[in-house]
Amino acid sequence: MCLALRTTARRITQGYDKALAGTGLRVTQFSLLVMVYHLGAPTMKVLAGMLDSDPTTITRNVQGLVRRRLLALSRGRDLRERNVRLTRQGETVLLHALPNWQKAQANVVSSLNRTELAGLRALLGQVGRRNGNAGRKRVRRAP
Repeated sequence: MCLALRTTARRITQGYDKALAGTGLRVTQFSLLVMVYHLGAPTMKVLAGMLDSDPTTITRNVQGLVRRRLLALSRGRDLRERNVRLTRQGETVLLHALPNWQKAQANVVSSLNRTELAGLRALLGQVGRRNGNAGRKRVRRAP
């Protein structure tokens, strides 16, 4: 199952990356910019949670986009917290890339009929929820 899911995800990701090639973004970066755009100025922790990713990976990905001046960091409520926001340049790149992403999205969606698409989304969500904590440590709470 893992191999089949990863192979399919890799093929679909390659399609999105190909569509975004002229924009200077990969689909993972595009998704990160979109999430920041929609959330406003989320903390790194909130961003990691929304993307279901570990904070180290989010920090590394955000830092790359900060170096490119597509994202900016600001202080949060305390010294450990950082908020992430989209810069004007980031918004320009995101809006420029959006039609390319929409084309890739249409290609994937058109490969399924409406019923298949709804069923696939539901099934993927179900499998993800049922297996989402499989590799995570469970923290024991004191009685």
